[in-house]
Amino acid sequence: MSPPAAPRRTLEDIEHLERVPLARRLAVGSTYELLHKAVTSSPEQPARCFLPLGDPSQPGGSLTARAFLGKVHQTANLLADLGMGPPDVMALLLPAPQIVDLLQAAKAKVLVAPSPEVDHELWQKTEQVRQQVKSIALVLQVRGPGNEREAAYAFNALVEEYPADRLHTGRQIAPDDIAVFLPTRDTAGTPGLVPLTHGNLLYTAWALGLVTTLAPEKVLLQGLVCFFQGWWGPAGSS
Repeated sequence: MSPPAAPRRTLEDIEHLERVPLARRLAVGSTYELLHKAVTSSPEQPARCFLPLGDPSQPGGSLTARAFLGKVHQTANLLADLGMGPPDVMALLLPAPQIVDLLQAAKAKVLVAPSPEVDHELWQKTEQVRQQVKSIALVLQVRGPGNEREAAYAFNALVEEYPADRLHTGRQIAPDDIAVFLPTRDTAGTPGLVPLTHGNLLYTAWALGLVTTLAPEKVLLQGLVCFFQGWWGPAGSS
């Protein structure tokens, strides 16, 4: 494998880059296409490793690029079957005091939360949030049995019933489609949401490759609450 190119860091490097429009530099139009490209080139290369305790010496889990794409397909197909469309918002419940305001601002339709067995306190918060955020139509319960009478669906059981080889909606994702909303605060400390498109995320990945010397087999660390592992992928694909 050839060594990675030197990072771009000087003004001359930037001026050279700006001579070519970004759209011509990006080989794909969405994060979904990017994952497809990774599967085509290196299907068995690890795409995501998960360390539940944050300790490399302890047992963890990993998914190859092929397996990860399959999970994206299954989750996106499940969400579509539950009524999620391209403009709808799926939210991950985090232990933040402003979560109700953020979910109301995003008009979240589906809420993803851990089962009581995983985090009893956070599940109690889920039930409280549902009463306050009227746009939430259902909850996907992670690692739990769910309760469909109360529109709480067992994610881990349901997702395995869906095809892993394709998006059954046939959706074509555009660079300007919203992929994710990230919580933030303004200078006064007021919480808000920053929308990021697939194009934004592609640019970030491309720019990161320009300013670092990471080779394809190198690993980046991302810190998330344990039951949220991998959820960013399906969010923009349903």
